[in-house]
Amino acid sequence: MKSDFKFHHELRVRFAETDLQGIVFNANYLTYYDVAWTEYFRAIGLEYKDLIEIGADTVLARIQMEFKSPARFDEVLEVHARVSHIGNTSIIFEFEIYPEGEDRLIGSATSLYVCIDPKTLKPVRAPDDLRLLIGRLEEKDFSQPVN
Repeated sequence: MKSDFKFHHELRVRFAETDLQGIVFNANYLTYYDVAWTEYFRAIGLEYKDLIEIGADTVLARIQMEFKSPARFDEVLEVHARVSHIGNTSIIFEFEIYPEGEDRLIGSATSLYVCIDPKTLKPVRAPDDLRLLIGRLEEKDFSQPVN
């Protein structure tokens, strides 16, 4: 339920993102989730370069998506994002998409990101600074990994 999310980003469906049926082509939802992921980090005060500076990059290891109802050209979508779990090296994001001002769920996704060293590309512990910033937004204590 979108009221459980503390962050969302709005975007407008572009014509090029729709298919012959006039609805958003399924692969474009990956881009929507990625945009919300990026904006989530901006909302907590981090840009991509900041992640690199604190010694952690992230890679998407898995995503599970569900499609509930269609989105169409020119609709404004609210892409809600939250971190539900931080393990030792992993971060789980959850996403839900709704039309602006509506409760109709368009789609949802759960993604698993792994923190890696930017130079070696080997998994590393999710940095304490990142845990703290996410915890502030989510109003949770992510200081210790929960596996």
